[in-house]
Amino acid sequence: MTASTPPEQRSWPRRVLNRMEVDRATFYAVATRYWQFISGPVTLWLVVQFFSPEVQGFYVTFWSVIGLQMFFELAFPQTIVTMTSHLWSQLDLDGRLSLVGEADAISKLTHLMRISVVVQVLLASLFAIIASGFGLWFFADDPSADSLTWRAPWLTLVGLSSVAFALIPFLAVLEGCDQVREIHKLNLVRGIAGSLVVWIAIPLGAALWIPALATAVRLICEIGWMLGKYPRFFAAFAKRPTGAKVAWRKEIWPFQSKLMLKGFFNYFNADVMLPVLFRYQDAVVAGQFGLTWNILQSMRIACSSWVRTRVPRFGMLIAQRDYKELDRVYFRVGKIAAGLMAVLGAVFLVGVLGLDYFEFRYAHRFLPAMPTALLIIGLWTALIFEFQWLYLHAHGKSPYLTLSLIACCLSGLLIWWGGIHYGAIGVSLAFLFMQGIVYLPLSTVGWLHLRRKWHGED
Repeated sequence: MTASTPPEQRSWPRRVLNRMEVDRATFYAVATRYWQFISGPVTLWLVVQFFSPEVQGFYVTFWSVIGLQMFFELAFPQTIVTMTSHLWSQLDLDGRLSLVGEADAISKLTHLMRISVVVQVLLASLFAIIASGFGLWFFADDPSADSLTWRAPWLTLVGLSSVAFALIPFLAVLEGCDQVREIHKLNLVRGIAGSLVVWIAIPLGAALWIPALATAVRLICEIGWMLGKYPRFFAAFAKRPTGAKVAWRKEIWPFQSKLMLKGFFNYFNADVMLPVLFRYQDAVVAGQFGLTWNILQSMRIACSSWVRTRVPRFGMLIAQRDYKELDRVYFRVGKIAAGLMAVLGAVFLVGVLGLDYFEFRYAHRFLPAMPTALLIIGLWTALIFEFQWLYLHAHGKSPYLTLSLIACCLSGLLIWWGGIHYGAIGVSLAFLFMQGIVYLPLSTVGWLHLRRKWHGED
């Protein structure tokens, strides 16, 4: 470019995206969630057209109960991402996407990966056995269980989910190796493919087979993508490490064990709400809660993408002790995400009020406005709380274990009590109380203290 040539002017959409801190990884992550916003109404319309309220309740509760796999993860995904991101400052990918860099770093990453895969396969097998038996007992207690075909769909869903569960280390190590953009591109592709399959299957009468079909699509996309794009990358892990190895007890277990215990008990913070309503109310109430909760969770996860997609970068900046840049990125993207969540929550609440006001035919399939508002406020505070812990975990540390476990138990008890006596509004109020009154103030104080302590030491 000569001196007289003016610089290339970026288009206004590109400038807006840059000001919103939307890099390509964030774009694909957010696009995945907004595809769900676009496809969600179509899926919802098909669900209410072709599913009875009882089938809808089983459908959403299938997804909630399969979430019990978090009890079996033992925090391996978060551990792999964090530890890999710290090693990544010494590694890179060449033009053929082969792993290159310092020999000891490659050896330690190989050791980490091989151990994780073996353990994850064992955990997936254990999950398949326990989840199958638990589901057969749990769903059989519903009054409509005898009139629905649900056992074979449930067992198939558990089997396919177990295979996907075993693949977690492969995706986690890629995320830690700063392949966040490619992973979220995969998520967008499989989201679109999954929606298309669901749209075809529902009118054809697939009913409770839908979750299993969606999981099968996910597996096909993941396996095809990994084998097609990263065969040379994963080939490096086929050889036994010959150099430095990970000292699991010293380097990883102190961090992993705390994440593991928190993961076990974290189920009682939110995921337990739907099973409680299914158990102590009925499938119809669980279906209302499930649809509303899924939409709100999609909003929260879309907004959290601004920070989550930067976690590998946080790990690299921490390894380099560049705390000034770490804080600049963290506060910038955190403010954008929190503001967007507030706007989206307000829009959704107005939509729920509008459905009731105009007496829309399917308004009764959603929660009323009051519990919806409580969930929106609770999820906004949960988002801030989540950002603080993503920041802390990027340091490879997970403090305040005992306090976290006590709070999770209290949360589960409040949700259980509220669900029994007050239904959906009871669990929503319990969720808001724990997230906004208990967790967020305590977390903020702890975050400020640890940030000063950890960064001040260096």
